Amino acid sequence: MHSTGDTIALDPRACREARLSRDARFDGEFYFGVSSTGIYCRPICPARPPAEKNVSYFRSAAQAAEAGFRPCLRCRPESAPGSPAWNGTATTVHRALELIALGELNNGPVTALAERLGVGERYLRKLFQREVGVSPQALALNQRLLFARKLLAETDLPITQVAFAAGFGSVRRFNSAVQEQLRQTPKELRKQGKRLASQGAVRLTLQYRPPYDWDGVIDYFARHAVDGVEQVNASGYTRRVSMPGGIAELQVSPIKNKHALQLSIDAAGTDSHFAAALMPTVSRVRRMFDLDANPHAIATHLGKDPALAPLLQRYPGVRSPGSWSLFESSVRAIVGQQVSTAAVRNVLARLAAACNDEPVRVFPAAAELARLPEGAFPMPGRRRDTLQQLCRDYSGREEQLDLSALAERRGVGPWTVAMVAMRGAGQPAPFPHKDLGLEKAWAALANDGVALTRQAERWQPWGAYAANLLWRSLSE
Repeated sequence: MHSTGDTIALDPRACREARLSRDARFDGEFYFGVSSTGIYCRPICPARPPAEKNVSYFRSAAQAAEAGFRPCLRCRPESAPGSPAWNGTATTVHRALELIALGELNNGPVTALAERLGVGERYLRKLFQREVGVSPQALALNQRLLFARKLLAETDLPITQVAFAAGFGSVRRFNSAVQEQLRQTPKELRKQGKRLASQGAVRLTLQYRPPYDWDGVIDYFARHAVDGVEQVNASGYTRRVSMPGGIAELQVSPIKNKHALQLSIDAAGTDSHFAAALMPTVSRVRRMFDLDANPHAIATHLGKDPALAPLLQRYPGVRSPGSWSLFESSVRAIVGQQVSTAAVRNVLARLAAACNDEPVRVFPAAAELARLPEGAFPMPGRRRDTLQQLCRDYSGREEQLDLSALAERRGVGPWTVAMVAMRGAGQPAPFPHKDLGLEKAWAALANDGVALTRQAERWQPWGAYAANLLWRSLSE
């Protein structure tokens, strides 16, 4: 694979070598269809390699499906990490892909998606065809089908709930789409799955490309956990989130001897509509734990810097963990301006307690924070005003907040925007300049006297990973 402008062109020779070696570094980077069987696979598929004359290569699962191939039952393309072929595309396409992953097209037309992005529908379709190779609807349909197949294979959810969780408006439409695209019925797909013991919760396996610095990721969450909302212990990370009809508890933990994490969603405190939130929930968790990163590509680039090379060896698979949402990340970053991590945790815990009467708490919504009196915000007046105004403006519409709107707000500077871009949007390039922790970590390295600001330019497009690597070095 090699870059051509904003897109990723596939090199058939490199793809062939990757699939024959079953190299996990390329898992999710491309897929291959086999004309003799009509199926498409991941490059790590354990099945007998097909003859090259029968193989076609695709940048995404959606492209393979669009070409008429159905997903392999052995390597399960729905479980592959997200394709980095989409990374680095135009900002509009990148944002559109994020929204589609959160289910934006499950209940709305492409017109609404285009309006939210501030572009015309025709222009958006043109961008998708050029950058992704398929239409927004085709991408969304393939995503829904693969997610449905994952739910059928790994959970005991009734098929009706699987249909709605995957974004289908009716069970009839769901059954028709599954049979048409996957050539099997939902019941047949369910029989082929290996479901985990549910114990009343939905449990899903979320795969990633190895290596994965679990210790670094869980340490990040431990240092930033908000008391009453989040908890980190030997079992992993736990938090409560609002879902339709109530509050659900999420738990994320590593799976021994697997390149995957287990996500457990206990929705006992919600009503029957919680299924519709499963797809965006999985997407958010994948972003929080940075499960779609390509550690080989990151290490290859950052390893060229003699100062970072030893850190990459010490912390293989460094990740850039994030927040539940861009709004939550914005609140954390504004509160965190010029104060310590411990101070941020203390302030956020007090705000969460002020907004929640019950001991079971979730991160405060914009409307709840907007209703608090000025005395409830233990911070300087300007910072309080910035936070309160943000919450008033996005009360009940947190999902409409984006980076450009945040950057235009009074009291929000480059450091805040970079932190939110990294933690809330999952962008790989942002580097929060003038961060005291980063300056301290850089000074401790053999950096030949090069200024951090200057050196950070050489780390692009992986500035966020360089930052996390430097912060990681301060943890020991």
